[in-house]
Amino acid sequence: MQNKERKNPFRFLPMDAGRLVCSVLMPIYRHKRIHVSGGKYTKRLKGGVIVVSNHTGFSDPFLIGTTFWYRRVFFLAAKEVMRNKLVEVLLKGMGCIKIDRDISDINAIRKCVDLLKSGKLLSMFPQGGITANGEVDKIKSGAILISMQAGVPIVPAYTLKRKHWWNRQKVVIGDEFNCREKCNKRFPSVSDIAVLSEQLLEKMEECKKVYEQSK
Repeated sequence: MQNKERKNPFRFLPMDAGRLVCSVLMPIYRHKRIHVSGGKYTKRLKGGVIVVSNHTGFSDPFLIGTTFWYRRVFFLAAKEVMRNKLVEVLLKGMGCIKIDRDISDINAIRKCVDLLKSGKLLSMFPQGGITANGEVDKIKSGAILISMQAGVPIVPAYTLKRKHWWNRQKVVIGDEFNCREKCNKRFPSVSDIAVLSEQLLEKMEECKKVYEQSK
């Protein structure tokens, strides 16, 4: 990844142009970043990290991107989203990695791992689809697998659409969830992955509770 960046210094130009365009959303969203403890979230994420969030609509990538505005945010996107070549080219230029959820897409997972090992920020929606009501009752294990292979932490987040356009957009962000610290195995078993997925789900549910309690 770093070699590619040195060879092509303009590789992220489309992505950075998109970030500039999205910057107009900052005053519109007027983010209220809340730590899972209930206080203000002020930390800036550094190095390779995965941000996982619930998925309530197609605007979520813009919301996550503007929440972590100080970083380039890459996204794992289902192949169904990239409906045609033009959309695929645009989304890939914006930092999306296409994944086929119907198979074990090793190529997509490898790209994510390489990205994270090079110190980038990857965002995933582990529910595997849109849940408009904001419920977080189950998640897939992809984020756990990628985190284990890349050796990077996962940061859970939770948000919902605003009731009114004049309301501030609230985002609750949790502490880092380090899979390797909780399961120090070179080859974790299926049951290990299931346990870690359940623990991550609990962290996301904690963020949801704080969101509901916040004013």
